[in-house]
Amino acid sequence: MMASSVLVCFLHFLLLTVAMQASSSSSSSELVLEDGYTVSTLLDANKLENNIHPFSLLPRPGQEDDLFLLDSASSSFYTLFFPISQDSAVDRYAGNGVDGFSDGELDAAMFHRPRGFAVDSIGNVYVADRSNHAIRKITQSGDSAEADDKKEPASGISSLTRCVTTIAGGYFNKTGHTDGPAQNASFSNDFDLTFLPRRCILLISDRGNRLIRQMNLKPGDCAHHAPPAGAGLGVPMVSFVGVLCLLTGLIAGFVARPFLASHVANLQRPSPQQDVEALPNQGGETSTDILLRHVDTKPQSSRDQTKDLVNSEGRSSLFETRKSIKQGDDESTGKTE
Repeated sequence: MMASSVLVCFLHFLLLTVAMQASSSSSSSELVLEDGYTVSTLLDANKLENNIHPFSLLPRPGQEDDLFLLDSASSSFYTLFFPISQDSAVDRYAGNGVDGFSDGELDAAMFHRPRGFAVDSIGNVYVADRSNHAIRKITQSGDSAEADDKKEPASGISSLTRCVTTIAGGYFNKTGHTDGPAQNASFSNDFDLTFLPRRCILLISDRGNRLIRQMNLKPGDCAHHAPPAGAGLGVPMVSFVGVLCLLTGLIAGFVARPFLASHVANLQRPSPQQDVEALPNQGGETSTDILLRHVDTKPQSSRDQTKDLVNSEGRSSLFETRKSIKQGDDESTGKTE
């Protein structure tokens, strides 16, 4: 019995080993290597006196060579400038290096080990302060001389002064998933932020609650990305419309040209009545005077015929009258001969 039990256990072990090997071979991943890239170290923070711990970097809008650096371990933000080297200056931007929850001036503000942030169009920094269950805002610096004239009536905080404020989750210091007014909202202890400039919103990846949430920003935070009037068409579209209008005008001109030419010619052509009455001869006589003189010198039959035609048709039939006079002349010539 003992031997049979050992044999059964051995067979089970053998079958399990074969199954595991088959499973591992079927689930093996494929490795595809692409060459042509190089990795180099620009700055070694272990050799810096301020002992920073780089956690994440984002560019600073409007200043291509400027970067924001988050040091989650010291709950602080720094600025860094290109070209980056071991001798680059790494300056503290916000946070006093102590974990906590405090708004106000940049060098006195406190965060609690944030691990994500976003930057808007004008350089404001939005901090996913997860341990404090809040979204914080580091306002971009501005002209302090104008700060007193541009304070928001509700909060009294200037949009141009450099300070840290809480813009969401300020009334709760606990986890949750409450929507509504931002200060009444609540978040999990694991969320991140993404800024969408064209929509002027923050997207919140609330991983702890498995939610995607949205927070609308103020228009001033996205002012630099607002398209100017008429920019929706764009230069290519405006050029296309202009060329299309030009071609349409040319085609219409070619099509209408024969009709316009004939119409202008008809307007400029003199009427038959003007030909008869308005044009004098070399002696100063008009066509009407010549007609009457010819009528007086013709035989009675021709004159009677002419008068009848003139009386019946009037001046509007002068061409017919001239034709009749010519016929009378022919008859008179025949009689004389």
